[in-house]
Amino acid sequence: MRKIFFNSRGLRAAWRLVIFIALFVGIRLATDWCIAKIFHPPDVAFLDPVGLGVEELLTLAEVGIATWVMSRIERRRFTDYGIPVRNGFGREFWIGIGWGMAIASLVIGMIAALGGYRIVRLAIHGSQLGYFLVLWIICNLIIGFSEEILFRAYLLVTLAEGIGYWAASIVISIGFGALHYFLKPHERWEDFAMTGLFSLFVCLTLLRTGSLAFAIGFHAAFDFGNIFFWSGRNGGEFAVGHLFETQWPGAQWLTGGLLGPEASWMVFPVTALMFLVFDRLYRQRKFPAAGGAVALS
Repeated sequence: MRKIFFNSRGLRAAWRLVIFIALFVGIRLATDWCIAKIFHPPDVAFLDPVGLGVEELLTLAEVGIATWVMSRIERRRFTDYGIPVRNGFGREFWIGIGWGMAIASLVIGMIAALGGYRIVRLAIHGSQLGYFLVLWIICNLIIGFSEEILFRAYLLVTLAEGIGYWAASIVISIGFGALHYFLKPHERWEDFAMTGLFSLFVCLTLLRTGSLAFAIGFHAAFDFGNIFFWSGRNGGEFAVGHLFETQWPGAQWLTGGLLGPEASWMVFPVTALMFLVFDRLYRQRKFPAAGGAVALS
């Protein structure tokens, strides 16, 4: 019986994952119940920066608590799971910001070059522009931290201890794509594939940079570029307070249709280029750190 639950490193990775998921789900259910009973939150648009930001902030708090509990049980630090504690807004974060905006802009540029995108005019002006700019920056930063720590921290690292880093990365990435596919409206295979490849890329960035700082910046800037700055659709909607009034003439494979530029076929050559360039610039494996508590099989 002991071999079912324990190995030479202690409690097996699968059982620790079960505990972590049960903790997270339990905290989420309790939070949702309390909010519904106490605050009676109104329905808001899917891409409202306030509603979306609050929802993701709650997720960040929930996964943070679950990860903290597991770190106490395992006697590990947050950095052992790739969570940037001291360098969350350091050099790699800002490089990730640059990469995210560059990749989003390159996709939009290719769509525009083929006649599938044009800017008509500014959609917001004056004080509104400043207001929504700040809101979307904050919202996308929260999304970056929330989704990266939820999917690419404890879950990825612990699964990797059991089945190996790249096998775990593939499993996490398929799950990440599936959640988008089944939980968002108007989904198609392109968005499933894109989000899965996105996840696989940020798994690579954790391995080569040593923390999730690059991934958080990349994720935040990529979403900001697509949703607010270049004003594309996501889940069939334009963002509340998007920057430009835009037109998206052309076939669905080019523009992404209701799903926006993330589901455009232009994403795939850009993603291939992204993997190639990153692999050339970041050659050395830095995670887990030498002497760290985490051993990835």
